[in-house]
Amino acid sequence: MRPVWKWAIGVAVSLLVILFLANWYVNYRLKPRLEAQLKERIHDGTDGRYRLTYEELNLSLFRGSATATGLRLVPDTTAKSRRPAAGTTYQARVGRLRISGFGVLRWLLFKKLYIGTIALDTPSVTLLRHPQSDTMAVDTAAASPLAKLTEVVSHIRVNRIRLREGQLQVEEQGNAARLQVQGIQTTLRDLRIDSASLRDTTRLYGAESIELQARGLVYLRPDSLYLLQTGPLHFQTDARELTVDSLRYGITVSKAEFYRRVRRAEDIPDIEISRMQLAGIEKASWVNRQLLAAASLHIDSGHIAIYKDKTQPNPPENKIGKSPHQQLLKLEQRLAIDSVSIRGVDVRFTEVSDKTGKAGTVTFDQTDGVFRNVSNDSAALARDRYMRLHARSRVMGTGDLTVDFRFDLLDSLGAHTYSAKLGGMDGTVFNRMITPQLNLEIERVDIKGMRFDMKADDRGTGGTLQLDYEKLKVIFLKEGNDGGMAEKRVFSFLANRFLLNDSNPDANGVRHTGNIYIERPSDFSFFKMIWRSIREGTKECIGLPAP
Repeated sequence: MRPVWKWAIGVAVSLLVILFLANWYVNYRLKPRLEAQLKERIHDGTDGRYRLTYEELNLSLFRGSATATGLRLVPDTTAKSRRPAAGTTYQARVGRLRISGFGVLRWLLFKKLYIGTIALDTPSVTLLRHPQSDTMAVDTAAASPLAKLTEVVSHIRVNRIRLREGQLQVEEQGNAARLQVQGIQTTLRDLRIDSASLRDTTRLYGAESIELQARGLVYLRPDSLYLLQTGPLHFQTDARELTVDSLRYGITVSKAEFYRRVRRAEDIPDIEISRMQLAGIEKASWVNRQLLAAASLHIDSGHIAIYKDKTQPNPPENKIGKSPHQQLLKLEQRLAIDSVSIRGVDVRFTEVSDKTGKAGTVTFDQTDGVFRNVSNDSAALARDRYMRLHARSRVMGTGDLTVDFRFDLLDSLGAHTYSAKLGGMDGTVFNRMITPQLNLEIERVDIKGMRFDMKADDRGTGGTLQLDYEKLKVIFLKEGNDGGMAEKRVFSFLANRFLLNDSNPDANGVRHTGNIYIERPSDFSFFKMIWRSIREGTKECIGLPAP
C-alpha cells in the first residue's frame, strides 16, 4: 500500500474516532449540562411559571440532529413568580420532536441558527384563560417571545417546520367557553426570525409560506347555549385563501329549555353553510397594520333560520345604534373585504305571536347577493364610505324579489337607504305569516307587483310603497267553540264591501300609494323597522286606516 493511501486512511479513521468521541462526549458528558441549561432557560424565561420535562433526549453530531419524546411544558405550581399571574395558563405536550440539519459550526462561531427540518408529532396545546382582576396587571413592557429570541440568537433560519396531528384547546375559567381544533396539519417553509424578516410584508410571521389544515373546529359559548362547529379548514398563504367547509351554528338545548334559561323573547338563530372561502388575503396589510384585508368572501348554499317566541317576557332594550352596519364599525378586528357574495342560501323568519300564541313564518328561498366594501377600516372608508348590498330571492318560494341597500358607514346616526321590487305572485301564500299573527286569512289576491323606496337612520324611516293587485278578499277569523278557527262572517263582509280596496288601482282608476314616516322607538330593531315600514305602506294601499 502506498504511503499516501495510508495517510488518507489514517486521517479518515482519526476523524471518525474524533467525531465518535465528540458525539459520546456530547451525549454522556455535555448533554446533562445542556439539559439543565435548557430547563433553566425555560424556567427563567417564563419568570418561574413553567417547567419543561421530557422522557428521552438524543443528540447526534454526525447528522446534526436532536430527538426528544414525551415533551411537556406545564405550570410550576411550586414556584412563586416575581410578576402578577398571567391572564392565560398554558400546557403543551409533544409526542415526538425531531430537529435535523442543525448547523453546529454556525451556531458556535456566529450565533446564527440554521436548521433543516423541525418535525412535531401529535402536539397538544391547552390554554386556560383566567378572569382579569385589579391585581392581574398586564406587563406591557415585556418583550414578545420572538423579540426575546432575537436577543439570544441574531439570526434564525429553518427550511421547514412540519406539525402532524396537532390539537388546540382554549378554555375560560368560570364559564363554559371552550374552543377545540382537531387534526391540525401545518407546514411552514423558509422561516426566518430576525429584525428584517419580521417586518417583511412578503412573509407571514417570518415564514415564506404557510399551509394549515384541520379536521374541524368546535366552539361552545360561555353561556353553553350555542355551539359553533365546522368541517375541514384549509389556509394557504401561497394561494392567499382560507376555506371552511360545513359550518353549523345553533343552540345546544331545545327551544323550550332555551327560553326557560334566558327568560326573555330573544331571537334563536340556526345557521348552516356548506362552504365559505376568503380569497385574495393581503399579507402586507396584516403584517403592517393587523388589518384583515381580502378581495372576496364567498358563502355557498345553506340556510339561516331565525325563531322568536314573543309570548316570552320582553323587557325594554335600547336597540338604537345596533344596526348591522353600526355593529360592523364596533368590531375590534379591523376588516376590509372588497366583496362578500352569498349564493343559494334559504332564509326563514318564524315568530310566535304574543296575541295568538301561534307561529307565523316568512321565507326567502335561494337567496343570492353581494355586499360591496365590507369594511370598518378608516383608510378604506376614506376612499368609499358606503357599504352596498344587492340581492335576489324568491319570497315564500314564489315571488321574485330584488333588494338594494346602501349603508353610510361614516354617518353618526347610521343612515341607510333601501329599495325593493317584487314581481307578480299569488298573495295567498302570505297566509303562513299573516294568519297566525293576526287571525286574518287572505282568501284571494293576485299581486301584480310591489315597489318601495326608503330612507332611514336612528331617528326613523320615511319613504313610499306602491302595491299593485287585483281581486283582494280577506276572511277575519275567531276561535270557535271546538278550538278551531271560525269566520267572522259579518265583519268579513263589511270589510270586503266597504273598507278594503279590492284592487289597486281601484275601480275608479285611482292608484293608492303608501306614504310612510315612522319615528323609531328605542326598542325597535333594524329589521323590525323594515317590517313596520312595509306593513304601514301596505295598509295604506289596501285602504286600512292608520292606527
